[in-house]
Amino acid sequence: MLPLIKNFSLLRWLWILPILFVLFACLGQDKTLDEAKNKPQYKPSHFVGTPIILSVLPVESPGLMYEKFALLKYYLEGILKRQIIIKIAKDYETAVKEIGEGRSHLAFLDPAVYCEARAKYKNNIIPLVSPIGVDGATSRSVLIVKNSSDIQRITDLKGKNLAIGNRQSSFSYLIPLAMLNEVGIKTKDFSGVDFLYREDRVALSVLIGYHHVGAISESVAKKYLNYGLKIIKKSEAIPSFVLCASAILPNEVKNDIIKALVSLKDTAILSSIDSDLSGFVAALDRDFDGIRFMIKNLTGKDYVEYSPKTIKFAILPLYSPITLYNRYDPLMRYLTTKTGYEFKLLIPKDFEDFMQIVKNRKADFSYQNPYIFALIDKETDIKPLVTTVGEDTLTDEHAEQGDKFRGVIITRDDSPIRNIKDLRNKKVLITSPKSAGGYLSQRITLMENGIDTEKDMKIIDAKKQENVIIGIYRGEADAGFIREAALVVWRDAIDMKQIKILARTHPLPNWPVAQCSDRNPSLGSKVMSLLIHLREDKILGAAKIKEFKQVNEAELEVLKGY
Repeated sequence: MLPLIKNFSLLRWLWILPILFVLFACLGQDKTLDEAKNKPQYKPSHFVGTPIILSVLPVESPGLMYEKFALLKYYLEGILKRQIIIKIAKDYETAVKEIGEGRSHLAFLDPAVYCEARAKYKNNIIPLVSPIGVDGATSRSVLIVKNSSDIQRITDLKGKNLAIGNRQSSFSYLIPLAMLNEVGIKTKDFSGVDFLYREDRVALSVLIGYHHVGAISESVAKKYLNYGLKIIKKSEAIPSFVLCASAILPNEVKNDIIKALVSLKDTAILSSIDSDLSGFVAALDRDFDGIRFMIKNLTGKDYVEYSPKTIKFAILPLYSPITLYNRYDPLMRYLTTKTGYEFKLLIPKDFEDFMQIVKNRKADFSYQNPYIFALIDKETDIKPLVTTVGEDTLTDEHAEQGDKFRGVIITRDDSPIRNIKDLRNKKVLITSPKSAGGYLSQRITLMENGIDTEKDMKIIDAKKQENVIIGIYRGEADAGFIREAALVVWRDAIDMKQIKILARTHPLPNWPVAQCSDRNPSLGSKVMSLLIHLREDKILGAAKIKEFKQVNEAELEVLKGY
């Protein structure tokens, strides 16, 4: 259960109203209004059929939300020859209920809201299109503070007060909580947490200094950056919304809408919705599985669906669900296309959850570090197929290259520890006892130097790479064990000048892909061949992989001795 967060009293806003009016006047509404007036607006005599009701979430004030979609309304009316009625939903719950029950025909839903709506109303809600951004990404959740604030990084937020949006929102609630959770910060660590329901309210509250930090979407934050706000942390990119249709809308109308929006290139229409919007792509329900895993791991609500014939591909959760989805879903779609089976990711909550899933054969294939593979293979026969080359390859001087990777031992820069001999009897944070780069690599190196990690150190399981880095930064232990790549992945969370690499440790064979279910034995050989011959840079690049190669089982067998 998530902790109870108090609501923000409306009375506190009475003294802010004058500032609201001034700022709204400065946010460029006139341009959109002028463009809307110059667009052809059709009279009722031009329309056929009943009006189409388009529901929009109240992310910002109703006036601003209407203006965002006014130009799009006129564009669709011209193509469909049907009147489009924009309806700003009273709240998120109302928007979900109306599209689910067929009282609205179309709805622009937040990704997390869509996942909840789809789980509740099943095929009564059909995804039509998602937005694409100028750089391919669409939107992110951001944490904002005032320019004059002394808060520089997400790790500086303990003891501050936090403004968030709606409990169902991806960008102003769920993703920010996930971002904070990744660095070990819970809502109880803030002096206060308030729901303000709309993102513009969050931005303005931070701007006037009532809250130290706010959580909103990047698209809304950009409007206020010139007025004294700054972004201290961005999330991974996800679609900013999804346009859904009710099942009551005829299929030919749904198809016409998809065609109209996918072909839309009018920059005035696109920029009125979002300054970074470059177009739309047809949406599939599986596009939102990364969000579903985030919701499941954060709240326990399981909205992930698999058909009986789906091939489940389990990924060891080294990073967040959204990061893992963005990396490996393109590979799943490639395997789906090439094999005729539907491949979908299965992203467990943690290492222990992953091991139970694989041991109990609840996944067909798995991708894990070599030590986890060795531990599972001791108890359950799983078949290694291929290993990666250049997984998580970095651009730094000491980049992980080829078919090996390694760990590092870190300390604070001001630590008196000068070499690994000084680690005896010290308190050490590790990623997990089952981590290859965050424990095994270091354990082998220390054993070669006469130090037994289990007898000669006080080992603390920090659960995650980022917890180790932040723990060392805060002085919670003398040293930490992490995978080398984690230094780059988390370099923005803290001042890395305060972190010293004491040693780079024993190289290990890279991560293997394994077949862990016997329900379709011949599929393993086909997957192995497809991966070895895969040369599509877009798919490999997304996964941070140079290529796959046939696995050396002898290297993995050695790890069973540790």
